[in-house]
Parts: sequence; structure tokens; C-alpha cells
Amino acid sequence: MIVKQALGVAWLSLSTLLSLLRQIPGFAEITEPGQGQSVTGIVTISGTASHPAFESFDLAFSFDPDPTDTWFPIGEALDTPVVDGRLAIWDTTEITDGVYRLRLRVSVEGSPPFENIIGGVRLRNYTPTETPPPAAVGALPTAVATPAPTLQPESELEDEPPSRFSSALRAGIFIGVFLMLTSAIYVRLAPRVRAYTGYLRMRQHHQRQDRARQRGRRHE
Repeated sequence: MIVKQALGVAWLSLSTLLSLLRQIPGFAEITEPGQGQSVTGIVTISGTASHPAFESFDLAFSFDPDPTDTWFPIGEALDTPVVDGRLAIWDTTEITDGVYRLRLRVSVEGSPPFENIIGGVRLRNYTPTETPPPAAVGALPTAVATPAPTLQPESELEDEPPSRFSSALRAGIFIGVFLMLTSAIYVRLAPRVRAYTGYLRMRQHHQRQDRARQRGRRHE
């Protein structure tokens, strides 16, 4: 009986730990480019694609807005997790200027995929941006090309510590260990608690009998 209770408590602890891990954010996250950012040329897409039950991840883009919800793949799906690093290289030189969305999808075993969608990414390969008119009277505005965004070097991306995922994993492990210790203490102390409770009940029963005998003697 005690072994069955211990197994039941351990299984409940493991299920709770897995449930908490699924609720921790950061398994699918695009950090670069950001919401509303302008990009041009060859773009490095950075972020995190990882999970304890990780299988693969893929990236895609679509128009923003896109009533048909049509997505175009960016490369092939990869089966290697990434934590705060480079997810893919996006070649935008053959894409028409406009506003787009980016989607990161992380497939996990036995569960629907995690998704992260970044909207408002402005592609500016060919559209010039006009500078404000000069203060001089009669001067004509000039057009200059939008400068390419500063991309973070790949070496710096690889050296960044996976702080968010590590913190989430440590929290999950701590909760799991705490629940396991709690169940072990319960299994060890439960027989003693039941024995002491039985002793108290028996003692109360004898006390009631003694009081009843004393009342009977007084009436005699």
C-alpha cells in the first residue's frame, strides 16, 4: 500500500514538473529582426528554438497583413536546437519591398508546435528614403538609400549565455526536486502519523470509559 502511494505521488510530481516546463516562455522566440524593424539585403534571423522534447524548427515569412495566411519557407527545417543564437540567413534581394511577417515554429514530441510571429518587418531594398528639405530657400530635397541595419556578428551571438532558458530549466528542476522530497517525507512519516493518531484515539476512548465508571460509582 505504501509503495503504491509513493509511486502515485512520484508520478504526480513528474506530471506537475512537465506541466510547469511547458508553461515556461522562451522555447520559440525571434529576437532579431524586431517588430517594425527595417531590413535589407542578407538578414540574420536570431532567437531561440529549443525544448526538452525538441524535434525540429522552421522559419517562414508572409505578407503583413495577409488575409490568405500564406507562408513562404525560409530554408529547410532544422533538427538542431538553438538558444539565443542564429536561426537562419534570410536572402531578401529577390523579394519585393513591403511589410512582412516572420514565423518561427518549434515542433516538439507529443504536443502541438510552439510558434512566435513577428509582424511589421519592413523590407527596403530598392525604395529610397527622402531626407528632410534643407534650410536654404529653393534647395531641392535629395534621396538617399536606406542604410543596411547593423547585424550582430555571429561570434557574439554564439557567445551570449542562454540566460532565459537556463533560468527556466533551473526553476523546473528545483520544483521537481522539492516535490520529490515532499513525497519522500510523506511516505516516511505517514505510518508514524497514523500510529500516533490511533494512539490518541485509543487514549481518548479509555479516558471516556474511566469517566463513565467514576460517574457510576458516585451514583452507587
